[in-house]
Amino acid sequence: NLKIKKRLINKVSLTSEQKREIDEYYKKYYGKKVKHHWHRLYQSYTGVFRKDYFPEILLSSKLELVLNPVEASNLLGDKNLLKQLFGSVEEVHIPETYASCVNGVLKDGNHNIISSDYIKELVKNKSCVIKKTIETSSGRDVMICNFEDGTDVKSKMTVDEIINEMGKNFVVQERVSQFKELSDLYPDSLNTFRVMTYIVDGEIYHCPLALRLARNGADRDNIHYGGICVGVDDDGSLYEKAFEEFGNSYEVHPDTKITFKGYKLSNIDKLISCAKKLHACIPMLGIVSWDLTFDENGKVTIIEANTFNQSAWFPQMIQGKALFGEHTPYMLSLISK
Repeated sequence: NLKIKKRLINKVSLTSEQKREIDEYYKKYYGKKVKHHWHRLYQSYTGVFRKDYFPEILLSSKLELVLNPVEASNLLGDKNLLKQLFGSVEEVHIPETYASCVNGVLKDGNHNIISSDYIKELVKNKSCVIKKTIETSSGRDVMICNFEDGTDVKSKMTVDEIINEMGKNFVVQERVSQFKELSDLYPDSLNTFRVMTYIVDGEIYHCPLALRLARNGADRDNIHYGGICVGVDDDGSLYEKAFEEFGNSYEVHPDTKITFKGYKLSNIDKLISCAKKLHACIPMLGIVSWDLTFDENGKVTIIEANTFNQSAWFPQMIQGKALFGEHTPYMLSLISK
């Protein structure tokens, strides 16, 4: 991450006072200094200096290991378990599962063992999403398919070919239609919110919100896939600028020409509330990164729960706020030993 973003880091020169503030803050709460390149990276996007930015390296290599036990994290991050884990949260729409494969065992949506021929018949004229369910990230291993007589219109691959490519763990789900407010921003992909929640003293809190938008005709919104990301206030107001991964910013969406400043999304309070209810279903994990959206009826919809290899950088880079805000000292205390 640092190597490929070296140009962005080199754009920022911290003052002597800013360096002193970072050093004193981390010395006090973490017990030692940290290198400044993460602070410089986050600042390079918005221009906002903060002494309490949370370095990516501390989240991925230390804090996540403390908050999320590895065995639980690996199990609860399986995308095939959404209904079993979160089906009790009535306010949340869980995309319908047409079929799934777990460790090589093929099942329908009701957990009946089926054959690959059944899957072919089930989806041969459907629009659906097929994706691997473990050890995936950044929009990898996801196919958005529109089958006609068993062949995907875009890729020209058959159902059999796609299933063979997905391996032993995958899911075939309904393709969600999104709420008009999101579709107006960009209609050709499902645009999703990244909502990170974490637990402190038995209470569930959320990090700065991010909305991911695809562009240039792409069918997925991930920032590593060429998408852009814009901050969202808790009242639903979008930030003035959206950013791509390597720092270029946009005040209007490059495709739809909608201006971000002044654009307000409804029901963001419901989005936050549902994210916390979802986390309450798996409190054995201390931090979870949720990919959520609103379906065509305005109902909060869960796409997936990310429980390991989570990202600290883009919620901070697009809002210029610390990942954990006032709870940063607490998080640092957990890894200071």
